[in-house]
Amino acid sequence: MQKNILVIGGGSLIGQEVISLIQKAGDNPIITSRSEMAIQNGDFFQLDPNEDLSQLDALPESIDGLLYCPGSISLKSLQRMDISDIQEDMRINFEGAFNIVKKVLPNLKKDDGASVVFISSVAATSGMTFHTSISASKSALEGFARSLAAELAPRVAVNCVAPSLTDTPLSAGLLNTDQKREANANRHPLKRIGTPKDIAQAATFLISEKASWMSGQIIHVD
Repeated sequence: MQKNILVIGGGSLIGQEVISLIQKAGDNPIITSRSEMAIQNGDFFQLDPNEDLSQLDALPESIDGLLYCPGSISLKSLQRMDISDIQEDMRINFEGAFNIVKKVLPNLKKDDGASVVFISSVAATSGMTFHTSISASKSALEGFARSLAAELAPRVAVNCVAPSLTDTPLSAGLLNTDQKREANANRHPLKRIGTPKDIAQAATFLISEKASWMSGQIIHVD
């Protein structure tokens, strides 16, 4: 049976890879983005997770999977940081996820076996210089996911994918020279930078029936 998979932040490289994998599996992607996107197969809503979500009233009655892709990388020392930096990272990484899940929860609970996946970061659990803001906001997201997994069991599974450094526009400042790319690759045991497809494959696994006995887990792709 074809599944309805809601992808929030489909304009991101990880979101685009997820959409491609969903389509290859024969399922129906429902895509949102803050900017306009050309969609060949599937439905599209242009929206911000922290603003008016009334467009989502038009979603199918049952949603089988939800993937929340929006994220941020704000790297500053504590001395250079203002509370507004923390608030913005929390708005993107946690508050948007909260708003979306609350809005579509009736659709997710319509049938047993729905799955929610958030994109977190290894920064949530690994202490790294200048990552205090992103670490705090992604830690909030992971705590939200674990608690929500308990609250929504057994009808809805909730998990996180926590990538290490991935080659996306958000990481451009960390990968903008050959020397930086080599140094960052060498910090990983497999000696390379993650790709959007690496993360998308883990996310789509968690949405699939192959992960039907997993909930409340943080999967590190690193």
